[in-house]
Amino acid sequence: RATAIGILASARPRQWLKNVLLVTAPGAAGVLDEGDALVDVGIAFVAFCLVASGTYLLNDVRDAEADRVHPVKRLRPVAAGVVTVRVAAVAGVLLIAAGCAAALVVGLGFFGVVALYLALTVAYTLVLKDIAVVDVAVVASGFVIRAVAGGVAVGVPISRWFLIVASFGSLFVVAGKRHGEHLDLGPQRAALRATLVTYPREYLRFVWTMSSAVVVTAYCLWAFE
Repeated sequence: RATAIGILASARPRQWLKNVLLVTAPGAAGVLDEGDALVDVGIAFVAFCLVASGTYLLNDVRDAEADRVHPVKRLRPVAAGVVTVRVAAVAGVLLIAAGCAAALVVGLGFFGVVALYLALTVAYTLVLKDIAVVDVAVVASGFVIRAVAGGVAVGVPISRWFLIVASFGSLFVVAGKRHGEHLDLGPQRAALRATLVTYPREYLRFVWTMSSAVVVTAYCLWAFE
Protein backbone atom coordinates (compact mmCIF):
# COMPACT_ATOMS: atom_id res chain seq x y z
CA ARG A 1 0.00 0.00 0.00
CA ALA A 2 2.82 2.39 0.86
CA THR A 3 4.43 1.66 -2.51
CA ALA A 4 1.17 2.37 -4.37
CA ILE A 5 0.72 5.66 -2.53
CA GLY A 6 4.37 6.51 -3.23
CA ILE A 7 3.95 5.84 -6.96
CA LEU A 8 0.85 8.05 -7.02
CA ALA A 9 2.76 10.83 -5.27
CA SER A 10 5.70 10.46 -7.69
CA ALA A 11 3.26 10.71 -10.61
CA ARG A 12 2.59 14.29 -9.42
CA PRO A 13 -1.19 14.49 -10.04
CA ARG A 14 -1.09 18.15 -8.98
CA GLN A 15 0.99 18.82 -12.11
CA TRP A 16 -1.84 17.57 -14.33
CA LEU A 17 -3.22 21.08 -14.09
CA LYS A 18 -0.60 22.09 -16.67
CA ASN A 19 -2.41 19.94 -19.22
CA VAL A 20 -5.40 22.27 -19.08
CA LEU A 21 -3.37 24.15 -21.72
CA LEU A 22 -4.75 21.58 -24.15
CA VAL A 23 -8.08 23.42 -24.18
CA THR A 24 -6.61 26.82 -25.12
CA ALA A 25 -6.54 26.38 -28.92
CA PRO A 26 -9.93 24.60 -29.16
CA GLY A 27 -11.39 27.13 -26.72
CA ALA A 28 -10.08 30.11 -28.69
CA ALA A 29 -11.49 28.55 -31.86
CA GLY A 30 -14.89 28.06 -30.21
CA VAL A 31 -15.17 24.33 -30.89
CA LEU A 32 -15.27 22.99 -27.34
CA ASP A 33 -19.07 22.81 -27.44
CA GLU A 34 -18.87 20.27 -30.27
CA GLY A 35 -19.23 16.71 -29.01
CA ASP A 36 -16.40 15.07 -30.96
CA ALA A 37 -13.96 17.87 -30.14
CA LEU A 38 -14.74 17.64 -26.43
CA VAL A 39 -14.17 13.87 -26.43
CA ASP A 40 -10.87 14.22 -28.31
CA VAL A 41 -9.65 16.91 -25.92
CA GLY A 42 -10.62 14.72 -22.95
CA ILE A 43 -8.68 11.73 -24.28
CA ALA A 44 -5.78 14.01 -25.16
CA PHE A 45 -5.76 15.34 -21.60
CA VAL A 46 -5.60 11.80 -20.20
CA ALA A 47 -2.80 10.88 -22.62
CA PHE A 48 -0.66 13.84 -21.58
CA CYS A 49 -1.30 13.17 -17.89
CA LEU A 50 -0.15 9.55 -18.25
CA VAL A 51 2.95 10.40 -20.29
CA ALA A 52 3.93 13.31 -18.02
CA SER A 53 3.51 11.18 -14.90
CA GLY A 54 5.66 8.46 -16.44
CA THR A 55 8.44 10.93 -17.18
CA TYR A 56 8.23 12.31 -13.64
CA LEU A 57 8.83 8.83 -12.29
CA LEU A 58 11.82 8.28 -14.57
CA ASN A 59 13.17 11.71 -13.60
CA ASP A 60 12.93 10.77 -9.92
CA VAL A 61 14.87 7.58 -10.65
CA ARG A 62 17.69 9.52 -12.27
CA ASP A 63 17.77 12.30 -9.66
CA ALA A 64 17.34 10.15 -6.55
CA GLU A 65 20.83 10.87 -5.22
CA ALA A 66 20.66 14.63 -5.83
CA ASP A 67 17.13 14.81 -4.39
CA ARG A 68 18.33 13.34 -1.09
CA VAL A 69 20.29 16.52 -0.32
CA HIS A 70 17.45 18.86 -1.34
CA PRO A 71 15.48 20.37 1.57
CA VAL A 72 12.15 19.49 -0.07
CA LYS A 73 12.84 16.93 -2.79
CA ARG A 74 14.40 14.54 -0.28
CA LEU A 75 10.83 13.72 0.76
CA ARG A 76 9.96 12.38 -2.69
CA PRO A 77 9.08 8.66 -2.47
CA VAL A 78 12.01 7.43 -4.58
CA ALA A 79 14.57 9.61 -2.81
CA ALA A 80 13.12 8.66 0.58
CA GLY A 81 13.21 4.94 -0.23
CA VAL A 82 9.44 4.45 -0.06
CA VAL A 83 9.45 3.35 -3.72
CA THR A 84 12.42 1.39 -5.05
CA VAL A 85 14.24 2.56 -8.16
CA ARG A 86 13.20 -0.57 -10.06
CA VAL A 87 9.51 -0.25 -9.22
CA ALA A 88 9.51 3.45 -10.12
CA ALA A 89 11.20 2.75 -13.47
CA VAL A 90 8.72 0.00 -14.38
CA ALA A 91 5.74 2.15 -13.35
CA GLY A 92 7.11 5.06 -15.39
CA VAL A 93 7.50 2.97 -18.54
CA LEU A 94 3.98 1.50 -18.16
CA LEU A 95 2.43 4.94 -17.74
CA ILE A 96 4.22 6.24 -20.81
CA ALA A 97 3.06 3.23 -22.84
CA ALA A 98 -0.55 3.77 -21.72
CA GLY A 99 -0.33 7.47 -22.59
CA CYS A 100 1.01 6.73 -26.07
CA ALA A 101 -1.80 4.22 -26.63
CA ALA A 102 -4.36 6.87 -25.65
CA ALA A 103 -2.67 9.36 -27.99
CA LEU A 104 -3.09 6.94 -30.91
CA VAL A 105 -6.82 6.86 -30.21
CA VAL A 106 -6.95 10.62 -30.85
CA GLY A 107 -4.97 10.38 -34.07
CA LEU A 108 -1.53 10.02 -35.61
CA GLY A 109 -0.94 13.78 -35.65
CA PHE A 110 -1.59 14.07 -31.94
CA PHE A 111 0.52 10.97 -31.30
CA GLY A 112 3.39 12.70 -33.12
CA VAL A 113 3.09 15.74 -30.83
CA VAL A 114 3.07 13.49 -27.75
CA ALA A 115 6.12 11.64 -29.09
CA LEU A 116 7.92 14.98 -29.54
CA TYR A 117 7.03 15.97 -25.97
CA LEU A 118 8.27 12.62 -24.70
CA ALA A 119 11.54 12.86 -26.63
CA LEU A 120 12.23 16.37 -25.33
CA THR A 121 11.38 15.38 -21.77
CA VAL A 122 13.62 12.30 -21.83
CA ALA A 123 16.44 14.31 -23.39
CA TYR A 124 15.98 16.95 -20.69
CA THR A 125 16.12 14.34 -17.94
CA LEU A 126 19.25 12.69 -19.31
CA VAL A 127 21.31 15.59 -20.73
CA LEU A 128 19.67 18.93 -21.42
CA LYS A 129 18.81 19.88 -17.83
CA ASP A 130 22.52 20.50 -17.21
CA ILE A 131 23.01 22.88 -20.18
CA ALA A 132 22.41 26.53 -19.35
CA VAL A 133 19.78 28.39 -21.42
CA VAL A 134 18.85 25.15 -23.20
CA ASP A 135 17.27 23.84 -20.00
CA VAL A 136 14.98 26.88 -19.76
CA ALA A 137 14.05 26.64 -23.43
CA VAL A 138 13.19 22.95 -23.17
CA VAL A 139 10.99 23.38 -20.09
CA ALA A 140 9.20 26.30 -21.74
CA SER A 141 8.71 24.25 -24.91
CA GLY A 142 6.84 21.67 -22.85
CA PHE A 143 4.11 24.23 -22.16
CA VAL A 144 4.03 25.31 -25.82
CA ILE A 145 3.71 21.71 -27.01
CA ARG A 146 0.72 21.22 -24.73
CA ALA A 147 -0.97 24.31 -26.13
CA VAL A 148 -0.31 23.21 -29.72
CA ALA A 149 -1.36 19.62 -28.99
CA GLY A 150 -4.91 20.70 -28.15
CA GLY A 151 -5.25 22.29 -31.58
CA VAL A 152 -3.80 19.22 -33.30
CA ALA A 153 -6.18 16.92 -31.40
CA VAL A 154 -9.27 18.66 -32.81
CA GLY A 155 -7.85 19.86 -36.13
CA VAL A 156 -7.71 23.59 -35.26
CA PRO A 157 -5.09 25.62 -37.20
CA ILE A 158 -2.47 27.27 -34.99
CA SER A 159 -1.79 30.93 -35.82
CA ARG A 160 1.60 32.63 -35.46
CA TRP A 161 0.13 34.96 -32.82
CA PHE A 162 -0.96 31.99 -30.75
CA LEU A 163 2.55 30.54 -30.95
CA ILE A 164 4.20 33.84 -29.99
CA VAL A 165 1.96 34.38 -26.97
CA ALA A 166 2.25 30.74 -25.86
CA SER A 167 6.04 30.67 -26.31
CA PHE A 168 6.87 33.86 -24.43
CA GLY A 169 4.20 33.18 -21.81
CA SER A 170 5.88 29.84 -21.15
CA LEU A 171 9.30 31.50 -21.00
CA PHE A 172 7.92 33.99 -18.48
CA VAL A 173 6.75 31.15 -16.21
CA VAL A 174 9.99 29.16 -16.43
CA ALA A 175 12.31 32.16 -15.97
CA GLY A 176 10.27 33.21 -12.94
CA LYS A 177 10.60 29.72 -11.47
CA ARG A 178 14.38 29.71 -11.99
CA HIS A 179 14.62 33.16 -10.45
CA GLY A 180 12.75 31.92 -7.40
CA GLU A 181 15.02 28.89 -7.10
CA HIS A 182 18.06 31.16 -7.38
CA LEU A 183 16.82 33.12 -4.37
CA ASP A 184 15.52 30.22 -2.27
CA LEU A 185 18.29 27.63 -2.62
CA GLY A 186 21.18 29.95 -1.80
CA PRO A 187 24.60 28.26 -1.53
CA GLN A 188 23.04 24.85 -2.17
CA ARG A 189 21.93 25.70 -5.69
CA ALA A 190 25.17 24.38 -7.26
CA ALA A 191 24.53 20.88 -5.92
CA LEU A 192 20.80 20.88 -6.56
CA ARG A 193 20.59 22.43 -10.05
CA ALA A 194 23.87 22.85 -11.89
CA THR A 195 22.68 25.52 -14.32
CA LEU A 196 21.70 27.91 -11.53
CA VAL A 197 25.40 28.62 -10.95
CA THR A 198 25.67 29.81 -14.55
CA TYR A 199 22.72 32.18 -14.42
CA PRO A 200 23.30 35.57 -12.80
CA ARG A 201 20.17 36.69 -10.99
CA GLU A 202 20.05 39.79 -13.19
CA TYR A 203 19.94 37.63 -16.32
CA LEU A 204 16.94 35.67 -15.07
CA ARG A 205 15.21 38.90 -14.09
CA PHE A 206 15.87 40.31 -17.57
CA VAL A 207 14.42 37.21 -19.30
CA TRP A 208 11.45 37.34 -16.97
CA THR A 209 10.61 40.99 -17.66
CA MET A 210 11.41 40.79 -21.39
CA SER A 211 9.14 37.78 -21.93
CA SER A 212 6.28 39.43 -20.03
CA ALA A 213 6.59 42.55 -22.21
CA VAL A 214 6.51 40.45 -25.40
CA VAL A 215 3.46 38.52 -24.21
CA VAL A 216 1.47 41.67 -23.47
CA THR A 217 2.50 43.36 -26.74
CA ALA A 218 1.87 40.29 -28.90
CA TYR A 219 -1.50 39.64 -27.31
CA CYS A 220 -2.61 43.22 -27.90
CA LEU A 221 -1.50 43.12 -31.55
CA TRP A 222 -3.30 39.78 -31.95
CA ALA A 223 -6.49 41.21 -30.44
CA PHE A 224 -6.35 44.40 -32.54
CA GLU A 225 -5.76 42.41 -35.71
